[in-house]
Amino acid sequence: MSARVKPARRPSKVVPAVLGALIAVVGFATLIIRLEVTREGYRIPVLHDEIAKLQDENRGLRLTAAQLSSHDRLRALAPQYHLAPPGRGQVVMLP
Repeated sequence: MSARVKPARRPSKVVPAVLGALIAVVGFATLIIRLEVTREGYRIPVLHDEIAKLQDENRGLRLTAAQLSSHDRLRALAPQYHLAPPGRGQVVMLP
């Protein structure tokens, strides 16, 4: 009598399918990350230019504020608004 031969089992298709899907997901995630890095890399010089522009504008505004609040200018404007230095007894010093 001959020995009984077991029928050959078909290889599972689940493992290759899962591995293929995993490779596709990892590849897609890598692609998305690289695209974001590239996009941010292009934004950096634009942001540096905007920072420089805002710093220049800030310097200009500080200069304007300093000019508008200068003592000489305020002394020149005081007579137009009927302002004069305080008289005797108008200034009280607190301890």
